[in-house]
Amino acid sequence: MYQGIQEDSQISQIERKLMLDYISNLYDCFWYDEEQKEAAPRPVQAQNIVAPAPPPVKIAPSPLPTPKVVEAPVAQPIYTPPVVAPIVEAPVEAVPIAEKPKPKKFDLQLPTAIVTPATAPTGSFNAAYDELFKSKATKDLSQKLSERPIPTLKSAWGVGDKFLIVNELFSKDTSAFDETIEKLNNMSNMNEARNYLETNTIKKYNWMDANKLTVVKNFIKTVGRRYI
Repeated sequence: MYQGIQEDSQISQIERKLMLDYISNLYDCFWYDEEQKEAAPRPVQAQNIVAPAPPPVKIAPSPLPTPKVVEAPVAQPIYTPPVVAPIVEAPVEAVPIAEKPKPKKFDLQLPTAIVTPATAPTGSFNAAYDELFKSKATKDLSQKLSERPIPTLKSAWGVGDKFLIVNELFSKDTSAFDETIEKLNNMSNMNEARNYLETNTIKKYNWMDANKLTVVKNFIKTVGRRYI
C-alpha cells in the first residue's frame, strides 16, 4: 500500500483509513510496551550494611606457676677453741712513792711608810706636832696596799679628796695647795717635808685644830709615801 501511494499521489478514502488504523495499532503496541516496562518492579539495589563490631573479650592472664624454692643445706661452722697462751706474771718492782712537796707559805710583807726615820736629829722638830706625824703599825692587807710608794704627789688624790684638803687645810686657797705640793714633791725625804710643813703650813692654817686632825693625818701619811 505504501508503494501504491508513492506511485499514485492520490489516496483513496479506504486506503487512508487503513493507513490510519495501521498507525493507531502500531502506536498502541508501542504504548503498551512502555507501560509494561514502567509497571515492572525495579530491582532493589543491595545496601552495604555494616554490622556493629562485637565488644572485645577480656582474657584473664593465666597464673604463672609458683617457683619452687629449694633450700640449700647450710654448712654448720666447726667451732675451734682459741689457743690461749699462758700468762706469765712479771715481777712487780716496788716503786718508792715520792712525797709531795708541801706548798710554800708566802708571807706578803709590804714596806711600811717611814714617817719619822731613826736618823732624825733629836730636838730638830717641834714636839707639839709629833701627834700629826705618828703612824700606827698596819696589820691589815688592805691598809698595807694603801701604803705603797707613789711616784708623784700631783696625782696622789682624787678630785673629791683634793677638794676636801683644799677647803679644810688651805682655807680654800687652791694656789697655796699647788705650791705646797710642788715643794714637797721635789724633796728627797720625810725630814725635809716635815721641816717645811712645820715652818710654812701647820701654824699658818691651824692644823692642830681638833676638827682638822683626821684630814691632816691622812694628808701627811700620803705625803710620806712619796719618800718610800
